[in-house]
Amino acid sequence: MGKAQINPTNYDAIPTYVPHEKEKLVYAVIETPAQTRHKYAFDPAYGIMQLKQTLAEGLTWPYDYGFVPQTLAEDGDPTDVLVISDAPTISGCLLKARIIGAILLKKNGTINNRLIACLPRQEGVALKTDGFDEIKDVPKDTMDGIERFLVEYSEVEGNAIEYKGTCSRKKAFAMIEADRKRRKRAKKSS
Repeated sequence: MGKAQINPTNYDAIPTYVPHEKEKLVYAVIETPAQTRHKYAFDPAYGIMQLKQTLAEGLTWPYDYGFVPQTLAEDGDPTDVLVISDAPTISGCLLKARIIGAILLKKNGTINNRLIACLPRQEGVALKTDGFDEIKDVPKDTMDGIERFLVEYSEVEGNAIEYKGTCSRKKAFAMIEADRKRRKRAKKSS
């Protein structure tokens, strides 16, 4: 019997942008849903989500957290995205996301930015994020909580985190494009 190949998923085939919606909507794969202490990460070797760690008591993920497919950020992982929504999804969920900006961070001296997104507006369904077009539209206390969480959970892991501010939707899309190009170069050289 030959060696079995494990890859029950097709995450690598998911495009970055929702068809006909470039510069409006991206796909996001949720690794860690909101309101959990567990942090999950996609394991490409096995094609499945893996429990990576459990957060300290009192800390939970404030919103769904995952990655944008077909990207490679400066830290060597797919581009991170935090999706502000009214309710959590599930680990492994593919969703369409409206990018509204990014939180700029350095982790142990390496750029480790986090895209900030919302679910798309839906006719007939009111979401608390419907009025968010740019990161500046998010209430200050919500942004303060997100920033504090991202810094605190990383520091608890023993990382040195530097908060560098936020950037606009336009700059966030430029980051996505740069990360797509980095991934293409990495695939060519491997």
